[in-house]
Amino acid sequence: MFGNLSIRSKLLALLAVPVAGSALLGVAGVTGAWGDRARAGQERRAAAVAGQAVAAVHELQEERVRAAAWVAGDGQDGQGELRSRRRRVDGALAAYRAGVAGLGPTGDPALDQAVAVATERLDRLVLVRVEVDRQLVPPARAMAGHDAMVDALLGVARGLAADLEAPAPARAARLLLALSAAKEATGQERVVLAATPAPARAKAGVLRVRLAATAAVARQELNGVRAVAGTRLEAVDRALGVPGARTARGLELALLDPAAGAPAVGDLGRWRAGLTARAGALRQVEQAVAADLAGASGVWLAGREGRLRDRLVLLAVMLVVSLAPVLLVVKGPLGRGAAGPGGALVPGLAKRGQALAARQLQLLEELATEEPDPHRRQGLLGVDHLANRLRRTAETLFAVAGTEPAGRWARPVPLNVLLRSAVAEADPGGPAVASAPGREGSGEPQGGAPANREGSGAPVYRGRRVDLLTTGDVEVEGPAGIDLVHLLAELLDNAAAFSPPTAPIVVTGAGDGDDYLIEVADRGLGMTDQELAWANPRLAGDDARDPASQAAGDRLGLAIAGRLAVRNGFGVRLGRSPASGVTAAVRVPAGLLSTGAPAPARTS
Repeated sequence: MFGNLSIRSKLLALLAVPVAGSALLGVAGVTGAWGDRARAGQERRAAAVAGQAVAAVHELQEERVRAAAWVAGDGQDGQGELRSRRRRVDGALAAYRAGVAGLGPTGDPALDQAVAVATERLDRLVLVRVEVDRQLVPPARAMAGHDAMVDALLGVARGLAADLEAPAPARAARLLLALSAAKEATGQERVVLAATPAPARAKAGVLRVRLAATAAVARQELNGVRAVAGTRLEAVDRALGVPGARTARGLELALLDPAAGAPAVGDLGRWRAGLTARAGALRQVEQAVAADLAGASGVWLAGREGRLRDRLVLLAVMLVVSLAPVLLVVKGPLGRGAAGPGGALVPGLAKRGQALAARQLQLLEELATEEPDPHRRQGLLGVDHLANRLRRTAETLFAVAGTEPAGRWARPVPLNVLLRSAVAEADPGGPAVASAPGREGSGEPQGGAPANREGSGAPVYRGRRVDLLTTGDVEVEGPAGIDLVHLLAELLDNAAAFSPPTAPIVVTGAGDGDDYLIEVADRGLGMTDQELAWANPRLAGDDARDPASQAAGDRLGLAIAGRLAVRNGFGVRLGRSPASGVTAAVRVPAGLLSTGAPAPARTS
C-alpha cells in the first residue's frame, strides 16, 4: 500500500490536487455567480425601462385625448390644455430615451427591433403635432400618429417583460402590461368621445357603433387585469369602484346589453367624466405596480450580488486553506516539534485552515440550499467533498506538529457514522457507498449528501465502490473519534492509489473480544514481505513519533497513520488480502468503546 516517496514530496503531491481543484471549482463558481449577477443587473435595467415606457404611454394617451378634442373644435381653451400636456409628454419621453440608451443592445432581436420601431415613430411626434395644431386632417387621421407611438411603446414594454426571468419581477411586469392594455382600451373610448362634439347629434348612430366596439374591448381588458392582479386584486377593485368608474361601467353595460336593442349613447359628459375617472384610478395602480417591479428587480439583484460575494469569499477560503500547507512544506522544515522554530507555525496554520474549512463547508451548505439549478447544486456537493478533504489536510498538520486538532467531539460517536465520515473525507477515486450496520452491503450507489463530521448522509459521487460491512452497535469515545476518521481516510486513500479504479474497497467491522476490529481491504498491487516487515513496526510506534525521520523512504500516509495510532492507542497492522492486495486492520481498544451513548456533538 505504501510507496517510496519522501514525506515532503508526498505532501506536495497530495496538496497539488486540492489546490488545483479548489482554484478551478472556485473560479467556476465565481464565474457562474458573476454571470447571474450580470443577468440580474440587466433585468433591473430592463424593468426600469419598462416602467418608463408605460409612463410615456400614459402621457401620450392624455395628449391624444386633448388633441382629438382640439381637432374636433370642442372647447375654447383646448389648445392651452394640449400644450400643458405636451410638456409632460416631452419629459416622460426624455426619461424613456435615456433609459433605452443605458440599456444598450439586449441580444434579443425581437426586442431590439421593437426599440428601433418605437424610436422611429417617436421621431415623427413633431410632425404629428404640427398636423394637430393646424387642424389639417380629420380627427381620426390625426390620432393615428399617437396610436402608432402608443403601440410601439407598449411593444417595447412587452419585449422587456418577456426577458424577465426572476419570478417576482415577472409577475409584476405581467400585471403592469395588463393595466396598460386596459388603460389603452379606455383611452380609445375617450378618443371616440373627444372627437365627437356635443352638438353632432346627426352622427349619433355612428358614435354608438364606435363606442360600443371600444367599450367591448375595454371590458375584456379589465377582466384580464383582474385575472393577473394577484395580491393587487383589492387595489384594482378599489380603483374600478370609484364613483366615476362605476358610472362608466354602468353606461358600457347598458350600451352592450343585447336585450336593450339599440339604446342611445346618452349624455356624453357623463361618459367622458366616468372614463376619465377610470383612467386616473388605473394610472394610480399602474404607478404602484411599476414601483413593485423596480423594487422586486432590485431585491433580485441584491440577492445575486450577495451570492457573488459568498462565492468570492468561498474562493478565497479555498485558496487560503489549500496554499497555506503548501507554503509551509516549501518554506519550512517538516515535522518540527513544539519546541522548534517552526513548532508554533505548524499548529497555528493548521488551526486557521481548519476554521476556514469549517466556514467553507457552511457557505457550501447555504449555496447548495439556495441554488435552483440541479446541475450546479450537484457541483456544489462535489466542492463539499473537496472541502472535507481540505479539512483533513489541516488536521494532518496537527498530526505532524504533534498536537491535537481543535473542535474535537465531546461525546461518543456511533462507529458507522465515523466510517461514513472517513469515506467522505477520503479520495477513493469515486463514490462512497455505505450499507447499514449489520447488513451485507450490495455496494450499489446510494443518493444523498456527502457525510460530514456529524455523520449525516452518504456521499453521492459515482465511480469506485466502497462497501461498508459492519456489525455491532458500538460507539467510540468522542476525543478519539476525529483521529479514527483521519486514520481510516488515510488508509482508504492508499487503498485507492494502489488498486484498479473500478475495483471495490471493502471495509468490514466487527467485535473482537472486548475490542472492535476494522479492516480495509483492497485488490491492488500488494506489498512484499520486506515492505510489510518495515511498515508494521512504524505503525506500531517505532519512529512514528518523528515523521521527518521517515522522509527517506516512507509515504506520508504511513507517517500520519502511525502518529494517530500511537496517540490514541489504536492497533494498526498491514497484511496480505485474500483477494490480492493489502488488508489494513485497525483495532479500537475497549477503553475507547461504549454503547447507548447520546448523539454526537462537537465542541467549539
